[in-house]
Amino acid sequence: MKLLEGLQGAIGFLTTLPAGKAYRLEQFQQRTYLSSVVGILLGLILLVVATVLGVLLPGQPGIIAVVVIVSIYILTGIHHLDALSDFGDGIAAHGSAQKKVSAMKDVALGTGGAAFVIIYILSLFVVIQAMGSMQGTGSGWFGLGMALLCAEVISKHSMLTAARFGKPLYQGMGSMISDYTGQKQFIISLLISAVVCTAAVGIAGLGALFIGILASVGVVGVSNRHFGGINGDCLGAAHEMGRLAALVTLFLFYAGGLVVWMPY
Repeated sequence: MKLLEGLQGAIGFLTTLPAGKAYRLEQFQQRTYLSSVVGILLGLILLVVATVLGVLLPGQPGIIAVVVIVSIYILTGIHHLDALSDFGDGIAAHGSAQKKVSAMKDVALGTGGAAFVIIYILSLFVVIQAMGSMQGTGSGWFGLGMALLCAEVISKHSMLTAARFGKPLYQGMGSMISDYTGQKQFIISLLISAVVCTAAVGIAGLGALFIGILASVGVVGVSNRHFGGINGDCLGAAHEMGRLAALVTLFLFYAGGLVVWMPY
């Protein structure tokens, strides 16, 4: 029962899907590995969206990419994207760590944050469009959808990786996850992610997971250097970077012909 309430709390915390009452967030905090399970749910929805679009709009990878990106943020909300913009504002600010943290917490959108979001969305569009253009017929239509499934799972595990290995700056959204993400939670999430990614695209999925984790560790390193630790914005940035890193890695596998049902 508590596991189900934890999953409902995770869905409510990480998506825009209706998931019930706020007190279930406490059950989610006790089981932060459920983030990866939510990634499976979101990824399966995106798999269906991408596959249907591929069938209905053959030869239109640009339109497919736009609809997929819009679908991602309809399902997940924009709070992680907002966190990435705050992270960018903090990185771009000059001065002490305290001034950078103040810039990161400022609700106004700065040049650094705008640049981070624009570059991120453009990168997401290009890589999804490129994979969409590779799709062929038959089982090949599942290529982009499977990549999106892996990317959503990896983005959630990337967030947990930052929570596990980062040091919270203060009590807030970041510590709400970080304080409860110990070794056990991290390993369970890692196993879930590895099984799902391997089942979806084979060894390419493990490669994408590994690169997603590296991207998250990179976010932690940058956060330590600029801010002296992590907060919720840093976790959101790790989430977004994990997704992009996973998709880029899978594109490289696809382009190299290393995934059997992607013909190019």
